[in-house]
Amino acid sequence: MQKGTILGLVLGVTTVFSSPAWAQETEKKETLPATETQESAVEQDLRSFKEWVKLQSDKVSTTTRAEWPTIKSDFARQANKIESSFQGLSETSKRDFLELKTRFQELEARPMADEVPLQAEEVRLREKELLGSFGNVQNISAIHMREAYIRFMQNVRVKRQNWTSRDWDYAQYILQNLGKRKAAVEDELTPLDELKIRTLIGEFHTLRSGQEFKEQKKAKKQ
Repeated sequence: MQKGTILGLVLGVTTVFSSPAWAQETEKKETLPATETQESAVEQDLRSFKEWVKLQSDKVSTTTRAEWPTIKSDFARQANKIESSFQGLSETSKRDFLELKTRFQELEARPMADEVPLQAEEVRLREKELLGSFGNVQNISAIHMREAYIRFMQNVRVKRQNWTSRDWDYAQYILQNLGKRKAAVEDELTPLDELKIRTLIGEFHTLRSGQEFKEQKKAKKQ
């Protein structure tokens, strides 16, 4: 009796595993993961592309025209990768991708940060912020010119960590105004004053160049 029971169980299991339905289900399970992996990879690229385009849109007001070639290169690289697997996207994702390309073209047509004129009221606020009591540049005397440059750079050093390229534009404009005032009283400046002022001006441009280099490296990583 035990032999009959065991034989029946063996035959039952054999029938199940040899049935067409079970074979089809097994084949489906074997092939489905590869398809899902391929589709998710394409959709993942699209999600990353959406985030990247949003980032460029958010920071377009601080992006300079000089940075744009690198941004366009990054755009082309990502877009080409998605286009090579375009048919693997859902219909909704295809539309999203085409809309993202259009949105990027609209961003490119907008004025960059260095193409928008500085605002006079903002300049006055920045002069007070960076020069303190020397905010009225046209009234700085020769005897106080060196001190005005020192005050300017002291504030630049403190505030520059959180500056955008637009902030640097305002600071450079103020530095240029200082230079014009310095030229008006130059005959009254001592050689030591001239040396100190040149050193401070050089420091400003070094700091700005360093910040721009960091921003360019950051943009490439994104």
